[in-house]
Amino acid sequence: MLSMRSRMKVLHALNEDNERYAEERESTLRSQAIREILTTEVTYLQQLEILAKFFIQPILERKLLAHPLLTTLLENIKTLYNVSGELVAGLKHNSESIAEVFRKLAPFFKLYSVYAYDYTQVLNLLQTSEESDPAFKKFICDQETRPEVGRKLSSLLITPVQRVPRYQLLVKEVLQHTPYRHREYRSLQACLVEIGKSAKHINSLIAQNEETQKLLNLQRCINTSINLVKPGRMLIKQGPLMRVSRRGNSAYRRYFVLLNDTLLYCKGEPETSLSVSCVLPLNKCSLTCVLSKKLFRVTCLHETFLLYSEKDDSDEWIQSIQGAIRKYTESRQTLRKESSSRKPLRHNNVIEFPSDDIPKKSVKRKRCRENEQILLDSSDIMYFKKDAQTDDAQQENSCLPLWRMNAKRFKRDEYPKADDIARRGTKRNVKSESCKGRSERTSAYGYSRKSKKSGCNVEASAQHERSLCSVASSVGEHAPSPFRILSRFFTYVGTSIKDLFAFR
Repeated sequence: MLSMRSRMKVLHALNEDNERYAEERESTLRSQAIREILTTEVTYLQQLEILAKFFIQPILERKLLAHPLLTTLLENIKTLYNVSGELVAGLKHNSESIAEVFRKLAPFFKLYSVYAYDYTQVLNLLQTSEESDPAFKKFICDQETRPEVGRKLSSLLITPVQRVPRYQLLVKEVLQHTPYRHREYRSLQACLVEIGKSAKHINSLIAQNEETQKLLNLQRCINTSINLVKPGRMLIKQGPLMRVSRRGNSAYRRYFVLLNDTLLYCKGEPETSLSVSCVLPLNKCSLTCVLSKKLFRVTCLHETFLLYSEKDDSDEWIQSIQGAIRKYTESRQTLRKESSSRKPLRHNNVIEFPSDDIPKKSVKRKRCRENEQILLDSSDIMYFKKDAQTDDAQQENSCLPLWRMNAKRFKRDEYPKADDIARRGTKRNVKSESCKGRSERTSAYGYSRKSKKSGCNVEASAQHERSLCSVASSVGEHAPSPFRILSRFFTYVGTSIKDLFAFR
């Protein structure tokens, strides 16, 4: 029998042995996972060399298949080979610290998206060439049976597409066998997040390429001049549906294509040819179920379609159309609002269906012609004094009505009141009399000057003064603009000065 103290020592020793064994086991598994990364990466490098050396380069050098995609593929293979070579060199230099190596190279894993985007097209191109060209097919078979190759061309082409998800699995395995207190635990978590972002980016591009290929295949079947390919546009569902006539006594088969923004109503079959008869924008569509969801009605403004499926998949069509309408409406709430101008297109108007953007109504806005500038001559500008006494003194000694104007007159309305017109009429008579007296005095003065000095025409001067007085009297009658009065005033001043020098 062991005492209590001896029993506790035995249990403690057993626990230490179990912990030590678990740590050694985890360390061994972690080393194996790191070794697997290095081994698979070296194999991957060899596969890239085989693909470029025995397939792509000979095809381009012998001109067995001349296509820009092959040239682009060869450049992408060289780029991926350089990235993988850096990873192998880093793992060989320090195999116990892989977090630092992956942290540096994880952003470059997005380069695989370029290769993955062209992968489907290159594969289809090679398969089509093998079917149509016997010489090309014989070359591929000969290269695949070589002892240095030993693999099919299709398996070599898909290897770079699968490499980044493979990185994600291998790093995750290393992280599972890394203790929480290990110095690289946090770094491995960060590397796993970066690799996951690259893998997600590649998958999204592949999915986008697949959607584009679906639209292109559908585009080839449609003989109507519309373009379905658009960034962000996706094919949700397509297939035949039976449309009930307006009277309800007959039904005929039509082909419907559901996109994420539009529902196409077509005639024909995709195996032969399709003609688009109507384009229905989803933001104007509504769906109503009839007869226990076997018959449903699609309404888009003035267009109405009563439909059902012969294959008993009406429920799938209803869910797909309702989901597409809901998602498209929700997405348009954060985008432009020009989509409200879209409307159903029929027959010849189908060519107006856009591929790049949604049509919008162009409305020209009227410009407000405010604060129009008036071009004035320098002779039409005058600065007025605000001293009222000086203006009154000048008004008494002048026969022109301009001296009776001050700055306040120009602030009045264009059409004066009746009292002002009457007041101006009474003042006009007084001006005429004063002008007559002034004319007589001027003529007398001119005559006296002529008696003393010769060379002055008294009658011309008197006639000129009478014409000026008549102009002054007509100013009150016709009420010209202030700028015209200023122009006449300066003309009068210039003529007076000229006559004055002539008198002298």
